Amino acid sequence: MAPLFANFATRYTNHATRFIAEDDFVVVECRGNVTTKSGQPYNNSYCYVCRMSGGKLTELTEYLDTELVTKVLSAPKD
Repeated sequence: MAPLFANFATRYTNHATRFIAEDDFVVVECRGNVTTKSGQPYNNSYCYVCRMSGGKLTELTEYLDTELVTKVLSAPKD
């Protein structure tokens, strides 16, 4: 996560807005907010589909706005 967070000028926050649970799955809808070092807002929406087993996370699928990632987050400079 360090390369991602190296792009941020402010503290990253994430707020869950909805939880849905059924059988072994928990779905979490959330919103992340931060300002990048270039001054652009990076406010993305996420949906995490979590598979649980024995009280532990065994699988995670993340959905997000990949176009926003491409637009706002630049590749690290060498």
